[in-house]
Amino acid sequence: MGQIPLTQIQVFRDATPSVIQLKLQEQEVTAYWQVIFSLHGIATLTKQDITGFLRYEQNKRWREISKENVAADMDALRAALTCLVDDSQPLAERLNRLEPGHGDLAVPHLGKAKLTPILLVSHPRQYGVWNDYSENALRGLGLMPEFTGMTRLGDQYRLVNDVLVQLAADNMLTLWWLDVILEQIARLVHD
Repeated sequence: MGQIPLTQIQVFRDATPSVIQLKLQEQEVTAYWQVIFSLHGIATLTKQDITGFLRYEQNKRWREISKENVAADMDALRAALTCLVDDSQPLAERLNRLEPGHGDLAVPHLGKAKLTPILLVSHPRQYGVWNDYSENALRGLGLMPEFTGMTRLGDQYRLVNDVLVQLAADNMLTLWWLDVILEQIARLVHD
């Protein structure tokens, strides 16, 4: 399939079966996980908490982020998540510290597809989700930023997130709702 027109976002937005249900789901999930992924909540984070978030039944949005165990070293995970949600530091710097294989706070199997949903639920008006679906959708829409081979994860996400935030604003969507729509668009890219 060729490039997907940007109007497809509005088509899917207008075809959302129950906007009220979607918004209630978003509010329920973000309200709960904002407490868990707050600086205070992370200090007492348990394996049950993190494995719960990685399950679709509790996050109600992402089915495919639960494959690998990120809770093998809970102290390292707490340190990583504390860094992730600490808005006193620039976002790119935080994510660069968590970048798998490169960052000083990297946790095995804790990459962008897990980190960015945590950012979304903890800061639902600031951060969108960057995973395979959203990346494929942005590519299909011709909006995926290009990176050099030396660009770090945090710097990449900053550029991707700028696109996600702008798309949400332009289409009168929350970042949660945009994530739902980008998954639908990604399926068109592969059809």
